[in-house]
Amino acid sequence: MLDPLVVAPVAIGIVLLIAGATLARYGVALMGALLGAGGGYMVAPTVATAAGVGELVASGIGITIGIVVGVLVAHMLLSLAIAAIGFGIGTYLGLTVLAPILVDGAWFVEAGAAIAIGAGVALAGMTLTNTTMIALTSFIGAALASRTLTFESFAQAQSAASLDPILFDATEPLFLALAVVGILIQIGLLKLGYAKKIVGVLPGAGSLDRSERRAEG
Repeated sequence: MLDPLVVAPVAIGIVLLIAGATLARYGVALMGALLGAGGGYMVAPTVATAAGVGELVASGIGITIGIVVGVLVAHMLLSLAIAAIGFGIGTYLGLTVLAPILVDGAWFVEAGAAIAIGAGVALAGMTLTNTTMIALTSFIGAALASRTLTFESFAQAQSAASLDPILFDATEPLFLALAVVGILIQIGLLKLGYAKKIVGVLPGAGSLDRSERRAEG
């Protein structure tokens, strides 16, 4: 029997990989829900201790709150949500891949460089919304579809109270191949006009922010 904890993340990853940016506000909401659920799950032990409930209940509460907050922020503050997600993913990518290559120093020097990279991606998210969305959804989609990030890795991170289990090598061939394919597919959908057609069909999907509309106009 198929394990939903395996199938669901892969299916969500494929959706984000192929049409994350095309889904506009829905794509951002899905990313917000994923990150919110992950964050809520990670802090579940703290919630359990503070509230005096079991870890399973605390995990459910944390995941639910994380999903609700992620979806609401994405719905009400689209550019800000993309910027926040971009900061998180940019910092993650900087910490695991770019900072060790670009700088040579103590851990706090690499951390500072990673944060600077995250800030740059966040700025891009507020000014080049669609372009940043393509990159972010391809990154998350590839990580889930390739099973580079799994529920088991988050469970290990929660048990160890450490981010190490969810840090992965972003230069892995399968992950990189899927990310590149996702970027190319989404650019193709945008250039061929399918993105606007899909957004027009989905109620409340929204579109680009005003600054990007003016730039395209």
